[in-house]
Amino acid sequence: MTKVLQEHLMKFLEDKNLIIVSNRGPVEFSRDNGKIFMKRGAGGLVSTILPLVERFEGVWVSSAMTLEDAEVALGYPENRVPVPLDDPKFNVSFVVVDREVYEDYYSVISNPLLWFLQHYMWNTPYGPDIDERIYDAWDKGYVHVNREFASRVIQEVDKNDKEPLIMLQDYHLYLCPGFIKKEMPEVFLSHFIHIPWPQRDYFKILPEGMRDAIMEGLLSNRILGFHIDRYCNNFLECCEDSGYDVDYEERSVIRDGERTFVKSYPISIDPESIYRTANSHLAMEKEDLVKRLKGDMFLIYRTDRADLSKNIIRGFKAYELFLREHPEFHGRVKFLATGKPTRQQIREYREYMDKISEPVDDINRRYGNEEWKPVEYICRADYELVAAAFKRYDCLLVNPIADGMNIVPKEASLINEEDGLIILSKNAGCYEELSDDVIGVNPFDVKETADALYYAVKADMAERKKRVQGLREKVVKRTIYNWINEQFNDFKKLI
Repeated sequence: MTKVLQEHLMKFLEDKNLIIVSNRGPVEFSRDNGKIFMKRGAGGLVSTILPLVERFEGVWVSSAMTLEDAEVALGYPENRVPVPLDDPKFNVSFVVVDREVYEDYYSVISNPLLWFLQHYMWNTPYGPDIDERIYDAWDKGYVHVNREFASRVIQEVDKNDKEPLIMLQDYHLYLCPGFIKKEMPEVFLSHFIHIPWPQRDYFKILPEGMRDAIMEGLLSNRILGFHIDRYCNNFLECCEDSGYDVDYEERSVIRDGERTFVKSYPISIDPESIYRTANSHLAMEKEDLVKRLKGDMFLIYRTDRADLSKNIIRGFKAYELFLREHPEFHGRVKFLATGKPTRQQIREYREYMDKISEPVDDINRRYGNEEWKPVEYICRADYELVAAAFKRYDCLLVNPIADGMNIVPKEASLINEEDGLIILSKNAGCYEELSDDVIGVNPFDVKETADALYYAVKADMAERKKRVQGLREKVVKRTIYNWINEQFNDFKKLI
C-alpha cells in the first residue's frame, strides 16, 4: 500500500469517504454452466485505485454492464454488492437501467458520438448526422444515465459520515458532476478524462445545447484532469468559446464564482505487474509460438483493439508499400499483429473489423509463398501472447489517429529483449513524453510510415540500444503511482 500512495496521503484519506465513479467497474459478473461467477476488471485504473478503495472501505459506483451484473445487483439492497462476496472489503454500487436506455447512453452517444468527436474520427461531409435519433438518445439515454449515476453517488455520500472524496472517470459521465453539485454544492468533485480533448472548432460539431451541458457538468468539478498539456489547452479554449472566464496562466476556469483547476496527469504503467506477466508460465509458453513465427526474420509487431482510432488498416498499407519499394526484404521480415474485437454492437466497429482482413489477405496473396507468410494476424484477447510478442519484436508499430495516452510503447519497451525500435504516431498522448527515443510519424502519412519501417530495419545496433535505454529510463522514472499520488496531492491542497 505504501507503494501505491505516499504516507501523508494515506493519513489524508483516513477520514474520507472515497467514492470512485466510472462506467466500467472493478468487477464483472458472468455465467458459466448456469453458475454466476465474478472476475476482476482489467486495466491500470483498477489495479491502481482498487487497493485504495479496499484499504479505506470505499465504494465504486459503476454500470451494470452485463445481464449477470444486473441480476447480482438486484439481489442486494439498493444494488450495493459487497466485494469479494465471501470476504467483503468494499462495495460496488451498481447503476441498473433498462438495456435500451443503456444502449442509447453507451452505443449512440458515448460511442460513437463522443468517442469519434474526441478522436477526430468523423468524416464530416458524411457524418455525424445529428438528427432526432441522436437527440432522443441524448435525452433518454445519456442525460438519464448520468442522472442515475448522480443519484447513486448522492446516496453513497449520505450513507457515510466521513467527508466525501469523489473521483469521476472519463467521457461517459460528463453531466454527472453537474447533477451532483446541484444537490450538494459543497462536495469535492474531481474528474479525469482518459481520452483526448479536441480542438475548439472540432468540438463545435456538437450542438450548442449539448456543448453547454457538457461544460456545465465538467466545470462543476474542483479539479479536471487530462493526460497532457495539449488537451488541457484545448479544453480551456472551448471554455473560452462558451463564454467562461479562463485563466490560462493558472490553467483554471471561473464559473459562478468558483474555480475549476485544469491539470495534466500523464498516466503510466506498473512495471512490476508487467514483469510478472512477461515472466509467467503462460507468457513463456506463448513466447515459443512467437519465436516459431519469427524464425530468423525481422519481426514487426502491433497490438490493438479493433477500434477505428487505432488506424490498423493504414499500418498494413504502409507495410505493403514497404514491401513494394524494398523487394530485397521479401522473406526477411514478418509482420505479427494481435488484437481483439471491440464494441461489436456498434455498426461502424463491425464494419471496421470486417475490413481489417482485406489488406492482410491482399499482402499475403501478393507477396507470400510457401516458405514465407508476410503477415500473421491473430485476432483474440490474449495478454500473455501480447507480452511474449513485446519481448521479441524488432520494431513495434503504434500509429493511432489519436489516443489519450496509449501505454503500449511503455509496456513493450520495458520488457523487450531485442533492442526493438518503436514507430509512434505523433497524435498519441505518450508521444510528447517519448518523442526523443521513438520514430515519430504522421498517422495519416502511409509513405512516411513505410519509410519509418525501412529506417527501423536498417538501423544499427548502437542506435537501437540508445533509444531503448532512453525509453526504459522514462518509463521507470514515472509509473502509474506517480499519476495517482499527483492527483491526491492536489486534492489535499484544495480540501
